[in-house]
Amino acid sequence: MERFNIDTCAMLVELNISVWTARKLDRKVSDEVVVGKKALSKGAARVNKNLLAGRNELDVIGQHAGAVRNYVYSMTMPWSDSGTGIRLLPAVRFAEFNARMLKEEAQHVALVDSFVNVYPSLITAQAMALGDMFDRNEYPAPDRIRNRFSFNVSYLPVPKAGDFRVDVGNQATAELQDKLSRLADERIAKAMDDVRTRLKDHMQRMSDRLSIDIVDEVAKPRRFHDTLVESGLELCDLAKSLNIINDPDIEAARRGLEQALTGVNAVTVKTKKATKELSVADTLREDMHQREATKAKVDALLNKLSW
Repeated sequence: MERFNIDTCAMLVELNISVWTARKLDRKVSDEVVVGKKALSKGAARVNKNLLAGRNELDVIGQHAGAVRNYVYSMTMPWSDSGTGIRLLPAVRFAEFNARMLKEEAQHVALVDSFVNVYPSLITAQAMALGDMFDRNEYPAPDRIRNRFSFNVSYLPVPKAGDFRVDVGNQATAELQDKLSRLADERIAKAMDDVRTRLKDHMQRMSDRLSIDIVDEVAKPRRFHDTLVESGLELCDLAKSLNIINDPDIEAARRGLEQALTGVNAVTVKTKKATKELSVADTLREDMHQREATKAKVDALLNKLSW
């Protein structure tokens, strides 16, 4: 692979969000199920009870955490295989990304504050909701429940082989630097594969949803959501910065998809009150000629892909 100064055009980012699960293994009920079902193995069943069953105050925090993780994945590329969640962020996206993370952290804190405020009353309510399964000792103390939540974003520079300084001898140092260089190349290649996959997957989805089926000799256009167009345009904009090695094939695919979407001429419809210009998505629903032309452009792009 051609050498790139990846450390100057990207950085590493790691997101860590912790949310209390409110789940607890109930050994007593587990044993009752095993005995009641006449299982021979004591570990045949494990009953994990939901300490906040029937409540949604905790769910909103988990849903927010999931949305933040999805945003981070969309804005970054894979870097580490260790499962630590370290991702590669293009430097040109840092200001936008960091501003969003500060906003999401503030939202996380606000949601946790709301939950902490009602937490004592939730425990009282669950005494009736869980019946004989309720055990007050399984709930963290109200003054400690906040410690079960966290939100942290860390930024790190991309390591450079030349920065590897350990007193193990010149030959060993050279071998370690070479290994780090090859590892960086592999990770960059993986990151670029992620961008390629995103583009290809969206093109394939567009090709499928823009198809027109013939049922009983009647044309039946397949349904699609507005996000087919909206997310496609967002991907085209994002892929420009994600392509940190300026791969010409990725840029050609990105530009081709962008041109296919922006090349749709909005249809104008007249109503009794006003004249309205349809969105690109609605135009592709109403104008079968443009729909077929756009699908043909996308199919042509797919046929040209080398991956």
